[in-house]
Amino acid sequence: FTNAWSNPVCSATRAGILTGRYSFRTGVGGIVGGTGGSNPLNINEMTIPRMLNIYKPNGIAKANIGKWHLQNAMPVSNLTNPNTMGYDHFAGNFIGALTSYTNWNKVTNGVSAAVTNYATTETANDAISWVKNSSPKPFFLWLAFNAPHEPLHLPPAGLYSNTTLTGTTQDINQKPKEYFKALIEAMDHEIGRLLDTLQVHGQLDSTDIIFIGDNGNTKKTAQI
Repeated sequence: FTNAWSNPVCSATRAGILTGRYSFRTGVGGIVGGTGGSNPLNINEMTIPRMLNIYKPNGIAKANIGKWHLQNAMPVSNLTNPNTMGYDHFAGNFIGALTSYTNWNKVTNGVSAAVTNYATTETANDAISWVKNSSPKPFFLWLAFNAPHEPLHLPPAGLYSNTTLTGTTQDINQKPKEYFKALIEAMDHEIGRLLDTLQVHGQLDSTDIIFIGDNGNTKKTAQI
């Protein structure tokens, strides 16, 4: 293709990418669980991982790591939906925006647990670990960072270069663009660690990488 567009909201875009269908067909035209609400994605939809299973049963490793936000987190049985919809492995936040990047709930194959590790780093760590363990199978990895989605904050030291940022609420309110840039820089750093892993394991040259935002507004999630 020569052109691609995101939907104006995240759930609709990720539903479209996962199924290859327009919002009026999936019914996911807005933010699942958000203001105004949207239908959740039907778990019976044909998805990329399901299609890969048809193409090569058990021959391709498939993971979704990071943000899901295609169904509501309740009832608790919904937490297994990524696995039900074709993924061998899911690890990430099930809902939309994190209330805190250093105090959040991660779902791993249906089990929810509190996490205090910086979300962007945790997501990268999970992806790196999974890629290492998926060999020798070819793999499909949907990696969805929450960054640079709000709340704006100061990433951990070493992940950004602007030394003038203090991280106080007043400073964030006065310089939101600089904090937004810091979130992107932190994400870029962590994506770099994943690419380094692929390089070390001789997989980089044979891996197709697609980088896209899930929203027409730039202040939303990025995924590769």
